[in-house]
Amino acid sequence: MKPLPQVLVILASLLVAREGLCRGQSPSPQSSQPLNASISDFGTTFIFSPPPICSKCVETELGFQSVSPSRIIPAVLTVAPFKSVTDFSVLVNLLDSESSGIDRTTQFGNRFDFVLRQQVASKGGFTMVLAPRGTVFTRGAEGGRAGATFAPQYSKGENLIAANITWTAGIGTSAANPRSDYQGFADYFRTLDSKGTTLFFGFAHELTAGVQTAGIEEGLVIPFRNGQIELESAQLNLNTNPEYQFQSRVIVNWGKVLARK
Repeated sequence: MKPLPQVLVILASLLVAREGLCRGQSPSPQSSQPLNASISDFGTTFIFSPPPICSKCVETELGFQSVSPSRIIPAVLTVAPFKSVTDFSVLVNLLDSESSGIDRTTQFGNRFDFVLRQQVASKGGFTMVLAPRGTVFTRGAEGGRAGATFAPQYSKGENLIAANITWTAGIGTSAANPRSDYQGFADYFRTLDSKGTTLFFGFAHELTAGVQTAGIEEGLVIPFRNGQIELESAQLNLNTNPEYQFQSRVIVNWGKVLARK
């Protein structure tokens, strides 16, 4: 039986999805903008979506993540204020619950991640994005992090392959904030029907402070108007200390709310 907090979070996510669906049925085309792709921006999958969201749009993500002994509610706010293919995102864990074996501590997340995505190439089914990024720690670690993500994507028919290659360096390094971190992610997506229901699986490789880890994932994307629900299971740290991860997430695009009326 699932723990009560996990059940409550999943139910809350479904309610958010229902609200997004109802809002998405507005007859006004200016407030009804579909997602740019059938993959998440920063959510459930290993990768984030290379294409920025639609110009003048706002997008939100709310999820639940379980990887023993942690229970996390991640959230993302993405804004595309310009006419160009550029957007800005802020990522934070609204709740971070950690268990030490006997006691469980639940508090607001200890870091904010800031990402700027800029599409630099698009031809046919190929898209390329560069994304400078930075991290600010609020407790538990000194300084922050700075780096960038190189994100190509190629789609043809019902198939899509996307990758993220990220490198960040620690500012004010410590045991909790290593000097260098490399992450390489690649995912394959297969669209199953005209509505955009999609299966995906992916591979992850990370090199942090001289330690290499690898993982795999598999999941499902269920679209609705102006958004999608994502479910993912992953097997992490397969070459060191294997862990199982489960994620669910609701993504809603609120349309061109920044556009002038």
